[in-house]
Amino acid sequence: MNEKFYEAALRHFVDAGILKVQECYDNAVYLYGNSAECALKTMIKTYCGVNSKNIFMNKYKHDLKKIAGDLFSFVVNSSTIALLDPALGLKQQIFTVPEVLFRDHPERRYEGNGIFTLGDAEECERAVHIMIDEMIKQYMDGYIN
Repeated sequence: MNEKFYEAALRHFVDAGILKVQECYDNAVYLYGNSAECALKTMIKTYCGVNSKNIFMNKYKHDLKKIAGDLFSFVVNSSTIALLDPALGLKQQIFTVPEVLFRDHPERRYEGNGIFTLGDAEECERAVHIMIDEMIKQYMDGYIN
């Protein structure tokens, strides 16, 4: 399968926003998690190229916390990123992924209703919006194809 993480990240983000407005907070939080996962994998795919497939399959699978931690560490400590986009390293240093975004991801898809609140969905939306904005910026700058 040829993964289209960029497209999936955008689609999940839009769908999550629609569900949040409809007060379907559990599904919105779940899709924000999927969007974050796809956005982070888009950036890893960009930075790691042909090695990204093995990295996804063997190291990350759906572990958002591990993906985010490694990506942010790579961005902050990478001389290549510092040359290509110095602001990205600074942004990543102050960005934190809210706990609710990766709590029980992806297993939460089997949870009951009423676990997540509007506040949870909004917290996820804010965090993922930053990731989506950065992903789109990288796309517009030609780093993501």
